Amino acid sequence: MRTLSAFVFGGLIGGALACGDSSGPGPRAASVTGIAGDNQVAPTGTALQFPLSLVVLGTSGQPLQGVSVDWTVTPGGGASFAPQPSTSDVNGNVSTTVTLGAIQGDIVVRANVPGVSPVVYHATAIDPCQFIKAYTVGETVTGNLTSTDCLAGGSFFYDLYDLNLSAPQSLRITMRWSGPPSTDTLDSYVELYRFDDGVRVGFDDDSILVEQQNSQLDIIVPADRYFIGASSFGPFDRGPYTLSSAVRPPAMSGCRQVWMMIGTSVADSVTASDCADSTASPRHYDVARILVPAGAIFTLAQRSMAMNPLMSLYLLNCDEYTRTLVASNDDSSGTSTDAFISYTAPSAPPNSCFDVLLSTSAAGETGAYTFAVATSAPPTPHTSAPAARGRDRWWRGISLPKRSKL
Repeated sequence: MRTLSAFVFGGLIGGALACGDSSGPGPRAASVTGIAGDNQVAPTGTALQFPLSLVVLGTSGQPLQGVSVDWTVTPGGGASFAPQPSTSDVNGNVSTTVTLGAIQGDIVVRANVPGVSPVVYHATAIDPCQFIKAYTVGETVTGNLTSTDCLAGGSFFYDLYDLNLSAPQSLRITMRWSGPPSTDTLDSYVELYRFDDGVRVGFDDDSILVEQQNSQLDIIVPADRYFIGASSFGPFDRGPYTLSSAVRPPAMSGCRQVWMMIGTSVADSVTASDCADSTASPRHYDVARILVPAGAIFTLAQRSMAMNPLMSLYLLNCDEYTRTLVASNDDSSGTSTDAFISYTAPSAPPNSCFDVLLSTSAAGETGAYTFAVATSAPPTPHTSAPAARGRDRWWRGISLPKRSKL
C-alpha cells in the first residue's frame, strides 16, 4: 500500500538500545534488537500494515523468553494494541498489531520493556480519503467496505486504488460481492477518476441493470494516471468484495455500453448480433458512453467504407439511465456518407453523460467502421466547483450519483 503523501517504512532497525531500569515482576531484558515497524502511514481506524516488533536479549546476548512488554501511545486514544501486553517467545520475539484510532496526525508508540529504556515507534494516521492503494491492471484484490473507510458525499464508503497507465488501454474493471451466499449481498458500484483533478470518467452499477448487481466497467482511456473508487450502490452499505481488471479488446459490445474518454477512438463493425433498433427493423447498433465537462464542445465522427454510417447522440440521465435524443447525423456533407456531430455539453452539472448509438443509414446494412471522440473547444468555467480540488476531497465539485435503479 501507499498513500498520496510519501510512504516511508523504517524497516529493520539494527543494534541494541542502552540499558535502563524498570520495575515489575518477571524476566528483565539486558538489551533489545531487531526493531521493526517504525514510520508507517495508514488511514484512521485501520490496522498498520506491519506489526510493531522487537527481539529482547538477556545478559548473555541470547534471546530471552517470557518478558512482558506493555504498549502505550501518545496522544491517548491514538491507537489500540493486540495483544496488550505482549510476551516474548522462545526466540525473544515480541510483536503487536496496531489499530489506529480516530485521531489524525502523528502518533508515538512506546514498547515498555522491563530492564531497558522504552522502544519508540512513530506512525501517521490520515484521513481515509487521502489514502490510496497501489494497483496494476490484471490484479485481483480483496477488500472490505467498512465504517472506517472514506465517506464521500456524506453517504457512500469508498476504497481507492491507484492506476497508472503508460499507454492507452481498453479495460474491464469488475467489482463483485465476496461474502457468504446466505448473507445480504453488497450491491457494488465501481468508478474511475482521473488522478490529477479528481474528475470522474466512467462508472458502473450493475453488469446487467437491476438483474446482476456485480459491477462491470468497460472503458477505453488514454495514457494517464487514474484511481478506481470501489463503493456501493446503497448509502452506507458495507461488506467484503473482490476487485479485478483485465485488458479487453479495443472494440464495442453491442447493447452494452463501452465508456470512451475524449481523445480516444475505436474500430468495430455493425453486425446482426448487435443491439436491435426497434424503430427500423432490421437495423443494429453499438453504444458508446462518454462523460463530458460542462460547456465543452466535443465532436463525434463515425467513418466507414463498408456501409453508410448513422450516428445518434443522446443526453443520458446518469442517475436513472433515461435518454433524450439531442442530435443525429447521417451524411457529414454532400460528398461524404460519414457521420459527424459537433455538440456543446450543458453548462451544468460539472459533467454530463451521453450515449452515442453507432448504426447504419439503411436497414439491414452491416460493416466495419471507425469511431472517434475529440474536443474542439475547452469547457467554460464552472463557478460552483472549486478552482483546485484537493486530492483528499476528490468528490467536492462533482455530482455523486443518486444511484436510482429503473
